[in-house]
Amino acid sequence: MRRFFLSWAILFVFFSLSLFLALSTGPVRISLFALSARDQSILLNLRLPRALSSFFVGGGLALAGAVFQGLFRNPLADSYLLGISSGASLGAAAALVLGFTSPLAMFTGVSFFSFFGSLLALSLVFYFGSRDGYFSVFRLLLSGLGVGLFFSSLVAVLMIMAEEELKALIFFFMGGFSSASWETAWLAIAFVPICVLIAFYYARELNVLLLGEETALSSGVSTKRIQAIYAVLAAFLTSVSVSVAGLIGFVGLIIPHMVRMAFGADHRILLPFTFLLGGTFLVLCDTIAKMVLAPSELPIGVVTSLFGVPIFLYLLKKERGEYDL
Repeated sequence: MRRFFLSWAILFVFFSLSLFLALSTGPVRISLFALSARDQSILLNLRLPRALSSFFVGGGLALAGAVFQGLFRNPLADSYLLGISSGASLGAAAALVLGFTSPLAMFTGVSFFSFFGSLLALSLVFYFGSRDGYFSVFRLLLSGLGVGLFFSSLVAVLMIMAEEELKALIFFFMGGFSSASWETAWLAIAFVPICVLIAFYYARELNVLLLGEETALSSGVSTKRIQAIYAVLAAFLTSVSVSVAGLIGFVGLIIPHMVRMAFGADHRILLPFTFLLGGTFLVLCDTIAKMVLAPSELPIGVVTSLFGVPIFLYLLKKERGEYDL
């Protein structure tokens, strides 16, 4: 118990430091202890919505990764690697190019089609990645790779068709928060916490699922219902993240694995820690993306990939199909 509270305290300090850096660094240096009128405008209208967007997107992506890993009982599952993010980006790109938007585009057209694309990708991965109800990690990775490449090719076709929407489509491929505003921030603030609460509410049932479907059924858990709830929840989190920040990879792979190594696979602990650490991690990555080539910015997907690819290769080398509580 003492270790648990100490971990929360360390994570809170880590989050506070990352938020301080995100708000104070950028093309214009700001001292948070002596704000001028110009500094207040920059802080409230640009940096605060950007920091909040990156926190909730990072937390949402990490939570989606933890959910997929729990459903498939494998630490290599992730919305980016499984092609779910590519499906979400295809839906968002189709909404932009075909004009299925409105003055509240981030809340209606783009987000709706992004969610539809993520569900379509998830369905295809489930279909091609399973055999007799069993999910092989390599079948999942291969089916996710195929679905992701196919949807990315369709996005490339839409980019050729696009005119003034081309800049927005490039944004979805590169990923980042340079265009973050209160409109995009409110999308993440409104929906991601609801998903966190739903995920935590069913955490005990997800723990039982790790023991196998037969054990879960004998314990009174409706496996199909829980699997459907979590699959749709993870797809929705991915679509919200893509709507706000475009394609950002490996957050859902790195963070749940780190938390699992520290605290085990009990989702009552894993899910809240994963959300908070994922949000903090992406805030730091966004700060790094702003600082490395200042005043220009690195795409945040480049920063997360530099962390994520080595960890992914390590997990792929060590994976034995084990996923125990």
